[in-house]
Parts: sequence; structure tokens; C-alpha cells
Amino acid sequence: MSRQEYVEVSARAGVSRVLARAGYEVLEVALGVLALAASSKARFATPLSPVPFTLQTLVLLYIILVLRERAWRPVLSYIALGLAGLPVFAYGGGPAYVFSPTFGYLVGLLLASYAGGRLASGRVLTPRKLVLSSLVSTLVIYAAGYAYLTAWLAAVARTSLAAALVAGLVSGVLIFIPWDLLKALAAAGLVVATNKVRARLLKELKERLSP
Repeated sequence: MSRQEYVEVSARAGVSRVLARAGYEVLEVALGVLALAASSKARFATPLSPVPFTLQTLVLLYIILVLRERAWRPVLSYIALGLAGLPVFAYGGGPAYVFSPTFGYLVGLLLASYAGGRLASGRVLTPRKLVLSSLVSTLVIYAAGYAYLTAWLAAVARTSLAAALVAGLVSGVLIFIPWDLLKALAAAGLVVATNKVRARLLKELKERLSP
């Protein structure tokens, strides 16, 4: 093979790798958006809170622990599509959703996906990273959701600031803690199972390719 042919073959191989990587990342985003949308519809409401119980935290933590520093991509895409009008949020979609009492939790999902993904980054997801990432991600969601819900109660529901601070804490954070602990444990279990399946598949693939 001449030098020119070698360069051409290498260039084609490089382009193929770039296209394959791009396709893989597009698939990641698409699957993440679908999972977030589906989990937002798995909801039930209570008279205790304007914020519904959903499976979205479970899906988000799983996305964070699997995609790590890339986790923000499907979350940002999900929020953008919802604000553009697609009914992917718990109660629909559209730009008017920013006036919903639950919008702060969507902001929290994006912030958590970035912060938690950074904490979970690295070649190996250690138990310490898993716990720290899940804890910080959940706290970030609570902080953003609580702040927005409190402001909504004070501005839209015409509740006094003192009452809004208390009501936001009770109805936007405290009642969700047991539920979110269960979801965090479930997400961790799913990630461990996913890693085991991935390792088994890679091992089988190497065995088949080895001479």
C-alpha cells in the first residue's frame, strides 16, 4: 500500500469513527428525551402539593450515572422540546409552562444533570461517586424547585412570603424525600445491573473476535 492509499484509508476510517460517534450520541439524546417524557407521564397528584409525584428523578439519576458528563444533553433537549410546544412535561408543554409551579423542578433537572454528571465523571464509577452524585443531584433539584415554588406561591397564589416559605418546603421538598430515596436506590441498582450486562457483552465480544 502506497503512502497516498494509506492516508486515504486512514481518512475514511477516521470519518467513519466520527460519524459512528455522532450517531451514538444522537441516539443517547433521543433515548434520554423519550425516557424523561415517559417518566413525567407516570405521575399521581395529591392535594398536599401542586407538584405531582413522578418517576422523573429515577430516570434522571440513571441518565446521570450512565452518561455522566454528557447527561445534560438529553435534559436540555427535553426542556427545549417541551418549551417549544411538545407535550413532554407532566402537564403538557409550551412556553407558558414557565408559569407553572413545577417549572423550577425542570430547571433543577438541568442543573442537576450538569453537577451530578461532573461528580460522576471518570473511568470508574466508584460507590462514593455514585452516592455523592445522586445526593448532590437530588439536593440541586430540591433547591431549584423549592425556590421557584415559593416564588410562585407568593406571586401567583398571593400567599404571604412567610407562608410561602413554609408551604414550599413542606409541599415541594419534605413530602418527596421518602419517595426520592427509593428512586435513588432503584437508579443505583439499575446502573449496577447495566454495568454488569455491558461488561458481559464486551467480554463475549472480545472472546468471539480473539483468534
